[in-house]
Amino acid sequence: MAVSFLRVTVYPWLVTPSTTSRRLKNPNNFKLLKLSIHRFSTSPCSNVTVDATTAQVGPVETGLKWEPLRKKKVVMRVGYVGSDYRGLQIQRDEHELSTIEGELEKAIFKAGGIRDSNFGDLNKIGWARSSRTDKGVHSLATMISLKMEIPEFAWNNDPNGFALASYVNSYLPDNIRVFSILPSQRSFDVRRECNIRKYSYLLPAEVIGVKDNFSAVEVEHHLSDFNDILNTFEGDHPFHNYTVRSKYRTQLPHRSKSAKGPVSKWTKSSHAQSGSELEGSDEEDTPEANDSFATESETISDGVFDEDQDSLKEQKKLVLPVLARWLDEPDEKDRVGASHFRKIFQCRCGKLEQLCGINYVEILIFGESFMLHQIRKMIGTAIAIKRDLLPRDILELSLSKFSRIVVPLAPSEVLILRANNFVIRKRPGNITRSEMVTLVESEEILKLADDFYRSVMLPQLSEVLDPSKSPWKTWVPVLDANTGIPESQLEEVRIAWKSWKEAFERSKKKRVV
Repeated sequence: MAVSFLRVTVYPWLVTPSTTSRRLKNPNNFKLLKLSIHRFSTSPCSNVTVDATTAQVGPVETGLKWEPLRKKKVVMRVGYVGSDYRGLQIQRDEHELSTIEGELEKAIFKAGGIRDSNFGDLNKIGWARSSRTDKGVHSLATMISLKMEIPEFAWNNDPNGFALASYVNSYLPDNIRVFSILPSQRSFDVRRECNIRKYSYLLPAEVIGVKDNFSAVEVEHHLSDFNDILNTFEGDHPFHNYTVRSKYRTQLPHRSKSAKGPVSKWTKSSHAQSGSELEGSDEEDTPEANDSFATESETISDGVFDEDQDSLKEQKKLVLPVLARWLDEPDEKDRVGASHFRKIFQCRCGKLEQLCGINYVEILIFGESFMLHQIRKMIGTAIAIKRDLLPRDILELSLSKFSRIVVPLAPSEVLILRANNFVIRKRPGNITRSEMVTLVESEEILKLADDFYRSVMLPQLSEVLDPSKSPWKTWVPVLDANTGIPESQLEEVRIAWKSWKEAFERSKKKRVV
């Protein structure tokens, strides 16, 4: 048990339901109280420690609510452990599991940040997020913008926006944390200005063949080999085999048989807009037209493979499923477009680490944006190759736009959104808004995120890093038993790919001449 004494600011714009609503004229008129904070760790590991002096302190008494003065666009940095939720995005239906945004909406409402007339409709307050994560995925850096009802002196003597965050946190469960709330400009687009998403994936070392009794040389050999596999994903590639392709396929305008003449401008513009929406999608993201509501996640077969539903329907009639094929001719029902291309800046694993006596490695994946299941399929494929379940050239083949290859899907329980980068897209140069610089780089905010990671997130992740327990206890045997593409299918793809590559090189030389 750790005990620390911290000074907590009681701000003048805070009122309790039992007091008369009032607004103090002097924004500097506040009291400092000394509060004893008792921190308990639920972790079974003695090496997961918390520096209580970095912990964010909530309000002194429960039920505090600020007095709204005006509506202002704000942006907040949020962290959460996604194990007990259906994902980030709110879903207006009855279900035993809530969503992260559902909890945030209720907490902000109770703290005074949402009017009664706007509660229950995120569109009314312009709610938007930098990334969307699915069930089981965690985050330390989700940025959410909204039009919030704020008090008169919201950020007076509080440039990091800790006060508003603290009172919202008083209504949140322990596994969701708002680190900071800062004012923003009307033109700020939190999703489109996020130009780099940084994810990490914690993988038990045993899954990639690193045993506890290995020497340092043996460990280095295995990690170097695994890094060679992961590095192949870096660059700008079509990742259509690493997602549900149909969700990122721009639909062509349909014209009824009775319709005559050209397609209307409205129809063209609506489809162009749909395409742009797909461009900005992110990991575990389903790009709907309405950005505030989510649909159910794709069905995952056996927890390992997740094929395009169109392909599944076609293969039901086949005795031997087609797991790898090459499109010799364009297929209008299975097109690969610009929205399937994604740029990966970095994909590598770090050194061997240990938590609760379990060896693991952290895989870092940095990219502009990610599609539904993309990261988990990248990890699943890399693991399958390392375990000699798939050939090494599967990566080069699967990253060709004419190939259609089924690849495995890794568990979601250890995937974490770590950080983001932001730039103003409509301005020349890499200009970042000042509030986003603070949210991304402020040492005080980073300390709060790190405290949440070590005191709340890691203790829960330690329970799913044991390779002898769920999800690995089930996932690895299913992976070993079901991952394998018939050599005849692979050879057909190899021959077709080689022929295409040679033709492409010849065409490129002619253009140069």
